[in-house]
Parts: sequence; structure tokens; C-alpha cells
Amino acid sequence: MYARIICAIGLGSRERAEHLLRTSYSLLAPEGELTVAHIVERFPAEQKCPDSWAISVIGEAEEKLSTLCNNLDIPAFVHVRSGSASRTLLKIAEEREADLIVVAAHASDIFDHIFGSTVDYIVRHARSSVLIDRIGARQVATAERATTRRES
Repeated sequence: MYARIICAIGLGSRERAEHLLRTSYSLLAPEGELTVAHIVERFPAEQKCPDSWAISVIGEAEEKLSTLCNNLDIPAFVHVRSGSASRTLLKIAEEREADLIVVAAHASDIFDHIFGSTVDYIVRHARSSVLIDRIGARQVATAERATTRRES
């Protein structure tokens, strides 16, 4: 059990986000603290502060993540920031004094081999433990079908 967990939620399906949140919450110690983090990377490099579009994107992400946590009855702090995903996530983990960072892996592509992946960077530089969740496309599809059946 971990006292302080950072759960990184990236772009992807709602089912994958739910899975990551449930996994993170199941590893949390009683009275522990869960922080859900999402990083918005796509800002022009010369821009030092987010503009009104960026602020609206950040606000929308915060609202969606808060709603998701509430729907799952998982108490969590929500942090949405702009910047480099790997560096910003590590900064949040340092600020929150995290014991564990939970991230999702994806199938690597040519860009990961050339530039390195976010997960690789986090694993190499994290001061805490890192759990790499390798939920596959088949498991997400199964979860999506189950959710669709429940909603019907």
C-alpha cells in the first residue's frame, strides 16, 4: 500500500482512464492521497503562459477528470498542467511527495525509438516507484463492451 499515488491519465478511452483510477485506488493505503494528473503538451514553444484557448482546455480536462473520479466514487486531487508530459508529471510527483506513479504503456512506435517515450523518461528519472500498466487493446475493448451492455 502506498500513502501518496500519482495516477497519470493521458489521452485515450474513458475505460482506460477508469481502469487506471481503479488500479491506483486499490493500491492506496487507508487515509492515503491520490492525485490524478493530466498534462497538456500542445502549446507553441515560444508561449510562456497558456492563452485563453489553453486555459479552456485545461479547465475542461479538470472538469472531466473530477466528474470521472466522482462517478467512480474515488476521492482524488486533480492536477491539469501544460508542459512536457514526463517532466511535468515528475514535478507533480515531487511536489506531492509521491510514493508511486501509475502510468499506462502503449505500443511503441518509431517516434519512441528515435526520441524516447514519456514512460521511459519517467522510469529513468522518478524518485519514487513506478507502476507501468500494460492494459491491452483487447482488455479495453472487453471493458467497453461490458460498459455498453450495462448502459443498455
